Amino acid sequence: MKKFGILIVLAGFFYLAIHSGLLDSFTANQQLTLLILAIAIYLWTAAPIPAGPSSILVLALMIGLGVAEQEESAFRGFLSPALYFIVLLSLISQVLVKVGFDQVVAEVFQKASKGRVSRIMVGLPLLLLVLPIFLPSAMARYKILYPLISKINSLYGFDQRSLFKKFGLYIISFFNQNATLIIFTGGGFSVFAYQLMVEYGVGRLSWTDWFTLMFIPLWMSMLLSALVIFLFLKWKTASSELVDAPFEEEVGHSVLEKHNQFWPVVIAFAVMILTWVFTDPNVVPIIIPPMLLVVFYALPQIGIVDNRLIRSFDWESFLLLGTSFSLGLLLSNNGTAQVMANSLAKIMPTDSNTFLLVLSVVCFIWLLRLLFTNSSSAIAVIFPIMISYAEIVHISPLALSMLMVMVIGGTLLIPIHSPSTFYAGQEGVFTKGEILTIGFISSTIMSSIAIAAVFLYW
Repeated sequence: MKKFGILIVLAGFFYLAIHSGLLDSFTANQQLTLLILAIAIYLWTAAPIPAGPSSILVLALMIGLGVAEQEESAFRGFLSPALYFIVLLSLISQVLVKVGFDQVVAEVFQKASKGRVSRIMVGLPLLLLVLPIFLPSAMARYKILYPLISKINSLYGFDQRSLFKKFGLYIISFFNQNATLIIFTGGGFSVFAYQLMVEYGVGRLSWTDWFTLMFIPLWMSMLLSALVIFLFLKWKTASSELVDAPFEEEVGHSVLEKHNQFWPVVIAFAVMILTWVFTDPNVVPIIIPPMLLVVFYALPQIGIVDNRLIRSFDWESFLLLGTSFSLGLLLSNNGTAQVMANSLAKIMPTDSNTFLLVLSVVCFIWLLRLLFTNSSSAIAVIFPIMISYAEIVHISPLALSMLMVMVIGGTLLIPIHSPSTFYAGQEGVFTKGEILTIGFISSTIMSSIAIAAVFLYW
């Protein structure tokens, strides 16, 4: 049913485009590019075949239909440092989990809260605001904190659908996913967005530049969302009384029982973070520190990174992201993105009020974002179109780029929009109505504050 619905929507778009004369603005090559884009959206959203083979099919269409000038140009997306940065961050996160860093974080958090539910419910969002700096994987953070939340919920004798369990699950899924945006090294999507800004000439921001631009609007929207959703869940949950007595039972393992390579791993990781913070990315490319760190972890004295660990990476996602980036570059290089931006400008006249223009941009991004289950694939396609539009309407490319990062990264309307929200939806804690409402509230607040930031901050 889902696959049929997506086909109907895409067919409807093409029907309207043909009968309205919109396609007349595109050359034959650009029309073929649009066809490939529609096929890619269908394959990656409806998933009639696995993501890996579907990505190979999209590459084959780019070459076979002749829209790529040369065969090599169809693979340009795989030359992006962002792809390999994501691989490196994933390997580093696995190393941190292997040495027990996740258990240390869980135990320190438990001790800081002294087992009190009220402190945990306040401290958990605050922890997630900064944890992406030290653990750059939303799924790793989810896997660390979910057992902790479940254990505390059980120790207090709360119901499976208690207010504590629901709010905690929201924090480690929706809230956690948004927290990734705080730094461009916080996860795959942020890295990808940063690389797009470099590729399209928006600018090469430093680690601190990105953090400075992002932390006020991002944290404001996240904390406001957490407050509103807490009140919503409290209203929806029949029994919302929370006991606030401390418990004595330990939740995690003792920090004294650490892996024998714990401190070398953690200290080396801290050095990598400090290198990002205090060096100029124009002098020391951001990919160099994680490359050297992975090599360090593979040294015989450490011996944690090996071929087995590298093979465990999700190479299907690598194919999908590389293909989507290639498709985005193709849209830009053959002029398809520019024509789409010009068509968008006709729908939203360039002499309109700037606020209405930005609001229209956000609505357009929401519409396209709904077609993608993967935020990185979404921004790879949306970015070249919207950057071309920025030049037409004279909106700052940097402000529009940050707007796209917050809106695309923060749009989690349905669980499949990110792995952590998908797993949260599978736990049976939320009703379907609750999880859709949470996604809508979170996405709306994030987009609204991003719009305000365009005028007041960026």
